[in-house]
Amino acid sequence: MLIFYILAAVLIGILIIVHELGHFAAARASGVTVERFSIGFGRKLVSIKRGDTEYVISLVPLGGYVKMAGTDVSEHPVGESPGPDTFPGKPVGLRAVIVAAGPLANVLWAFLVYVGIVWIGGATVFGVDAPVVGYVTEESPAAEAGVAVLDTILSVEGQPVESWTELKRGITSADTEDGVSLEIARPGEEGTLSLVLDARPDSATGEVTIGVAGYVPALVGNVMKGSPADQAGLRKGDRVTAVGGRRVRSWFELSALVSESAGSERTISWEREGETISASIATDDPGRDVEPTDLAALGEMVGITPSFEVEDVGFGEALASAGGYVVFMTREIGRVFWLMVTQRISMDIIGGPIRVVQMASDSARWGASSFFGFMAYLSLNLAIINLLPLPILDGGHLLLLGLERVRRKSLSERALLIWQQVGLIFFIGLALFLLLRDLLLLR
Repeated sequence: MLIFYILAAVLIGILIIVHELGHFAAARASGVTVERFSIGFGRKLVSIKRGDTEYVISLVPLGGYVKMAGTDVSEHPVGESPGPDTFPGKPVGLRAVIVAAGPLANVLWAFLVYVGIVWIGGATVFGVDAPVVGYVTEESPAAEAGVAVLDTILSVEGQPVESWTELKRGITSADTEDGVSLEIARPGEEGTLSLVLDARPDSATGEVTIGVAGYVPALVGNVMKGSPADQAGLRKGDRVTAVGGRRVRSWFELSALVSESAGSERTISWEREGETISASIATDDPGRDVEPTDLAALGEMVGITPSFEVEDVGFGEALASAGGYVVFMTREIGRVFWLMVTQRISMDIIGGPIRVVQMASDSARWGASSFFGFMAYLSLNLAIINLLPLPILDGGHLLLLGLERVRRKSLSERALLIWQQVGLIFFIGLALFLLLRDLLLLR
């Protein structure tokens, strides 16, 4: 729907403005005259002059820029000393602060957005803390020993466990020579069961795993507007009971059964206020191998997410939670970049402009919390990408300032021009490549 693409454009526009405002505020605070504040590139569509600064909306909405006095060499005579209100006229350290202020503004914006999400919407509590089994991997030690979905694991090696954390700790520290012994309570059976699992440490990590995942009820938490699930009539609070006539007891069982026929239709049954409803639902192909324990998989295939409890938190807790989120996501984004550079994962996960707009539009279809959550995530991505030491990017400018600090003089005008031209050609080529790939994927 058009409204969601409009919201996607608004989201991207906000992030561009936030980034450029970082540069703008730092420049003004440093006494540098800002000649132009532009959202977009190319021909000017709208222009307003306020004081020394021209505020512009330009034709190509793929970014923006802040033009500071002294940065355009062609407008100043050769050999003329830069004035005190120009960017080149400031010390290297202060110029570095101005350049870094853009990415830092995006990090701060992600933090503030997440504070708002948690403070207003509450903190999500994932899954059931008690060690109740929600999925058993085929041919795993747990499957071969007879562990079943909805079993509650009471002890490991005779030591009581009351949470998944304690369960994992007990399994990891167990002496596996004679197997791992579990005491289990099973619904509908009196007493407890004693099982011995033939588990062995992973050769790479040394961690002992038995092939089980925690219980997440097959309750629908959110439905994407316009998705197959929405069109079939699934609503928040529905409990899915069967897929293709096969019983469903947990979210991961639901995910496993739906992924078996991704890209085709399946009959899904659910309960709502004591009534059983069934419908044939077309499942989308996510274009990747889906693990049953992937909580996001059903969002891609049919447009539903699991139902989780939400706890109200105070402002201080929201700040702490947002700080943890920013640190965690920054590490994850950095890790993914490193895996791409080392060719351990495919570069295909990089999206072009069309794909980014599509993802932003999808986040709006999930609701406000998802929309602003994606905004925070994309803002962090924008900050990290801009810090890469490549021409045109802020990281490239910081690299040049570092060289200037070491050499005690800046690069020649010719060298700077070549650096900028190489960067411009590279990024125009990259943008066209990603755009073409996005268009091919839409076919």
